[in-house]
Amino acid sequence: MTRTHESTTTWHGEPAVQVTGGGGLVAVVVPGRGAKIASLRDASGREWLLGPGPDVPPPARGPASFTDAEMCGWDECVPNVDADVLDGVALPDHGEAWTTPWTAQDDGSWGFESRLLPYRFTRRTEPTATGLALVYTAEALGTEPVPFQWAAHPQLAPGPGARIELPADATHVDGVYGLDGRAPWTPELADAEHVEAGEALKIWVAPQTPASWAGVRAADGSVLRLSWDAAAVPYLALWVDAGMFSRERVVALEPATGAREALSASRDDGRAQLLEPGIPVTWTVHVEVRAPGDAH
Repeated sequence: MTRTHESTTTWHGEPAVQVTGGGGLVAVVVPGRGAKIASLRDASGREWLLGPGPDVPPPARGPASFTDAEMCGWDECVPNVDADVLDGVALPDHGEAWTTPWTAQDDGSWGFESRLLPYRFTRRTEPTATGLALVYTAEALGTEPVPFQWAAHPQLAPGPGARIELPADATHVDGVYGLDGRAPWTPELADAEHVEAGEALKIWVAPQTPASWAGVRAADGSVLRLSWDAAAVPYLALWVDAGMFSRERVVALEPATGAREALSASRDDGRAQLLEPGIPVTWTVHVEVRAPGDAH
């Protein structure tokens, strides 16, 4: 099903879909690579996502190591981030969505049925007045509730001098890697350059003050901003990779529906989704880029 804002294209020789949104924002989606958003260009032609290296490997098929793959673009982590075991079922590194070919659905979305747990996951990309809306749906397929969580994984490459922006009430973060325990959200942490070369930082915005948006401001003042309903997406992680795994410095804004990297840990904390049979769950992430003169 091709719609007026979509057109077929290719990405490194693989079938892809180009989606044109408001404000001149254009995304390229590669269904055969877990519906990876491989490119996200604004009206100025600026590419916000990290591209692949000179040699693009074949699409990974799970279970696989995320860092051994092409390490670029925007992937979806479903139903986990860290490799995990849930009720005897092994969940692979960064989940199964990124290694699963997605297929076109009747409603214009792309999606897949899990080979590990009884659920279906889809994403529809729609134009908005200011950018793009990513509309996600997760649905239990069996007769029992299914533990589930999702996290976005956009590897943004905003260039030197970039800063992370959060709502004013997001005052504290919890460290996972590169920061110990709870700490204030400071201008130093917001500076993507403060992570030393070869190191990385992984933090969560403290869940007591859930964020409904996050942005990356480039040195020229332009801002890529993601926003969502915090009631549906109550958690936000931030990842800065200064060359520990990535070819160049990247920033990932990771809204999530679970509070930990491992689904089992999120469930144990009471902070994972539970998909009920017959009740699909839908949430939306809005993507927009504000030009330097409009980025306030």
